[in-house]
Amino acid sequence: MAGQLSFPALWHDTVADTRALMPLALPVTAAFVLLPGVAIDLFGPPLPKTIAAMTPHVILIELILPALIALVAQGTVVRVALDRRRGRSRSVGEALIASLRAWPLLVAAVMLSAVPIGLGLLAVILPGIYIAGRLTPVVPLVLDGRGPLAAVEESWAMTAGNGWRVIAFILLFSGWFVVLSAAGAIIGAGAATMFAAVGAGGAGAAIASTVNGLVAALFAVVNAVAVATVYRQLTA
Repeated sequence: MAGQLSFPALWHDTVADTRALMPLALPVTAAFVLLPGVAIDLFGPPLPKTIAAMTPHVILIELILPALIALVAQGTVVRVALDRRRGRSRSVGEALIASLRAWPLLVAAVMLSAVPIGLGLLAVILPGIYIAGRLTPVVPLVLDGRGPLAAVEESWAMTAGNGWRVIAFILLFSGWFVVLSAAGAIIGAGAATMFAAVGAGGAGAAIASTVNGLVAALFAVVNAVAVATVYRQLTA
């Protein structure tokens, strides 16, 4: 078990790495987060107004498919962030190839993680949040060569005593994106309304989807760097 994580150290390193890597990482998250999100928004099935009305087809296209595609971006950014701190000179392209090669294992590991997290969330929410903290290092562990099951087991072991601290840091560091997301939604809705008023509703919808996708791409960079920082500090 690692010692208690240091919030100041986590915050300092994540901010520094985010600033350094954003110009390199944003094109990758744009390709694997923004573009699929816009395409699904514009051409995918419409989201129903209630959860009860969700069909397996809608869940697959609107939720599962973009999450699986986004794993490529997350793996790439985590790989680049870890390499930066380890003094390795792997390029973003090489990190992307490594992430693509590891993608089936990443999917398997994330799916294994999703079962206890989902059960915990269905129980009373807090257990699911705690379990998510304990399984945060799964992706970097797979990228460092562990198999899916071994990554889940090792993640659980290495976060012992730090589960709440891990998830608290991830949520706090990413929390300012809630404000950004709200602002993006307002801008997108305004654009959609304005274009619809002049008979160009399609253009308005495209702008709204692009704004939301850009926010999601930025969030993907920040979240991946935060995950890499947590993992690195746990293994220091």
